[in-house]
Amino acid sequence: MIEVNEHIERRLAELPALPGVYIMKNAQGKIIYIGKAKVLKNRVRSYFDGSEHNGHRAATLMLPFIRDIEWIITETEEEALILEANLIRKHTPKYNVLLKDDKHFPYLAFSVKEPFPRLFLTRSVHKDDCQYYGPYMSSRIIAQLTDLSARLFHIRECRMSLPQSKPVRPCLNYHIGRCDAPCAGLISQEDYAKNVAQARLLLEGKRDDLVELWEKEMQEASENLDFETAGKKRDAIQALQSTGIHQKTDLSDPNLSLDILTIRRNGTLAAAVILEYRAGVLTGRRHYRLECKLEDDETEIFRQMILPWYMDVPMIPAEIATDVVLPEDAESLKAALSNKANRKVNFVNPQRGEKIGFLKLAVANADMILVEMRAEVQKYSEIDQSVFELQKVLGLKKTPFRIECVDISHLSGTNTVASLVAFKNGKPDKSNYRKFIIKTVEGVDDFASMREVMTRRIRRLEDEGTPMPDLWVCDGGKGQVDATMQILKELGHDQDLPLIGLAKRLEEIVFPDDRESIVLHRTSPALKLLQNARDEAHRFAITYQRSKRKKDLEVEWLKMPGVGHETRVKILSKYKSAEAFMAAPVEDIVDLLGKVRGMRLREQVGDIYSAEEPGQADE
Repeated sequence: MIEVNEHIERRLAELPALPGVYIMKNAQGKIIYIGKAKVLKNRVRSYFDGSEHNGHRAATLMLPFIRDIEWIITETEEEALILEANLIRKHTPKYNVLLKDDKHFPYLAFSVKEPFPRLFLTRSVHKDDCQYYGPYMSSRIIAQLTDLSARLFHIRECRMSLPQSKPVRPCLNYHIGRCDAPCAGLISQEDYAKNVAQARLLLEGKRDDLVELWEKEMQEASENLDFETAGKKRDAIQALQSTGIHQKTDLSDPNLSLDILTIRRNGTLAAAVILEYRAGVLTGRRHYRLECKLEDDETEIFRQMILPWYMDVPMIPAEIATDVVLPEDAESLKAALSNKANRKVNFVNPQRGEKIGFLKLAVANADMILVEMRAEVQKYSEIDQSVFELQKVLGLKKTPFRIECVDISHLSGTNTVASLVAFKNGKPDKSNYRKFIIKTVEGVDDFASMREVMTRRIRRLEDEGTPMPDLWVCDGGKGQVDATMQILKELGHDQDLPLIGLAKRLEEIVFPDDRESIVLHRTSPALKLLQNARDEAHRFAITYQRSKRKKDLEVEWLKMPGVGHETRVKILSKYKSAEAFMAAPVEDIVDLLGKVRGMRLREQVGDIYSAEEPGQADE
């Protein structure tokens, strides 16, 4: 476990379980590392729990310099991978240079300005006469698309300059039905253009439009008794629907510079997110945290903030797409931005198409930032003040937002169990209560039982990548605390997991080192918090012990010497549980089993069922 400051711990706790890109920054706010993740929460936390950087030289070097973490949510891991590459090329972070090459993702280029356009793979986008599609995750997807384009639309695969001055002999692709041989003059430029238009529908992801078009053509051919053409359209529809290609492009127009802007608001807090698309691809995110008056709606925020947001950026895009209702003076705002950009800048409110999808992505990022802002505000408004007093009286470096306390319970050395209770922000966090059946300890040995529980608990937190609690509370005095600290040392957490004990006799707080124990005033909120944690652990352990004892009794209460099969059947036909058997009138038991056998069995069951609850040792 790597020691981190309170800010990083809070950021780790705020990480979403979503795909995206994470950005590590140093104390000066400079980006030092960019990475992608299928699940941001798991990936980023792994850097700090010691599991990710083993054998990873760059991670080992950069960890001491990380002072802040940001992230950008994406819809899929594939989009995160593409965004990561774009951001790395844009920012060239220090520690990515050691690990990443500058290999670009592949695109499909369609030479649409040629008389007979062709498709080809490229790894860079140029300002030329081609239409670019992508980027794609692999060349395999591009191979599938080019194959479909040849089979369904007869888009040529050769590099020949067309049209030729003299027709040439068609190649093999013509004879196997993959090309209409424009090189031989066997298809006109107009008919070939129709094939190109349909191929572009496929590449732009408009498969439904393409299928609808073909179904209409198939119906018309069938009505005209042109069954050969109808059959070809049917086969084409089936071939298209059988493919699993679902590549999401960035922008269909690779030359468009576009910002996607959204504002999310909750009370006096608001978050604005601007996704930047440059040369057709998502290249970054800007976000702003705002405090606004309650009556200021999103439109008013937009009106007041749009100019400050863009006055200091190096390039203002030609188009700003937003879901915010535009203010009445939108034309004046556009004129001011156009004057700053030395070109026309336009606002749009998309209603359909690809920009709606990009707006949803921006909204998801804005919602996440707003959640972070609310969490920071609630950090002090919803946290019991006893937490901060406890930090003060104990001299803790970190505020004990999360406290865990364990209690061991047994019945005369048998059925040993343990309970673990968690307090979050000074209040019981019952979703994180845990029960343990002690598996490795025989008889009465609370220290050995505590070792097993703490080992299992800490290993589980490590495996899950969950931060350790801010404070561990031990029920007992100096002996219990020192023994528990020894367990933490064995587990390698004696430095990052603060430990104290609460002795019952004087309710004094005991430390594992040479510090003198302290006694707080009985009305102290900090003492009340520790007592609540200790008593709740005791209550939870007793409840678990009792329920387990009853459960065991329900299974075993008739499996005792002197009770045969016929007697069990006779009893269970009337009494379904030990509790019902013990609650029955004596006369009924005697009538069922006879006086001697009935009373003997009643006494045997009663000895177990009414056993005293397990006691708790003082210090």
